[in-house]
Amino acid sequence: MAGEPPPARLDLSSPRTYLELLTATFEVVARHSAVLLTAALVLITPVALLVDGVWGRALADGPRARPPTGAEAASLGLRVFLVLPVMSAIGAVAVQTLGGGRAPTLGGALRAVAARLPALLGAVILYVTGVAVGTALFVVPGIWVLVLWYFAAQAVVIDGLGPRDALRASTDLVRGRWWHTAGVLLATGLLFGVGGSVVIGLIGATGSTALYVAGLIVVEGTVAALTAVFVALLFFDLRVRGRRPGAGGL
Repeated sequence: MAGEPPPARLDLSSPRTYLELLTATFEVVARHSAVLLTAALVLITPVALLVDGVWGRALADGPRARPPTGAEAASLGLRVFLVLPVMSAIGAVAVQTLGGGRAPTLGGALRAVAARLPALLGAVILYVTGVAVGTALFVVPGIWVLVLWYFAAQAVVIDGLGPRDALRASTDLVRGRWWHTAGVLLATGLLFGVGGSVVIGLIGATGSTALYVAGLIVVEGTVAALTAVFVALLFFDLRVRGRRPGAGGL
């Protein structure tokens, strides 16, 4: 709107504690939900409604649905190779925009991600392949790679890097802070995951299959938006810590 004051600049120049990262995440998503939640719902709704709901029979059987193997594989593949990477990239663009003192827009975020989509998908394919190969080699290498290359999507859209360079950039970012990064990611994954599961369980208890699928979409969209913003903030936080040796704390 004309005359509307610009948003307060999001500080990306100082490291944050874990609690500060969470607080900033909820503040960003709350203030810019029209952009972030809309993007998440646009990505998730077709998968949850058509693949999980129709093909996977969630619309017919609710939480008791036993989806066919093909539906489960398609659902997982679409989330891993498309929904989550694109949402992560949108979150990174939104956080970077706020760091510049401007409000993110859905169109601007989508255009920025679309311009980098081939490189983004290439990085995701390399990332998933590396984790899979590492997991096959006694599991531990897969976990190590999972954290080490976790920020490839952000490096693609923020730094304009190709797939391999993005993996190297993520490695440089995490090197020396692997345990710190792994702990933060694990804690946040449990927090958002458990919270989402509790809400879905309550919705499933109503017995309405339509409400159950709708709840899946809304809860997954909310968790995706929160996760995308949190990881973007962590990406910039690790950058700051890399430039300031000795900065620490969760």
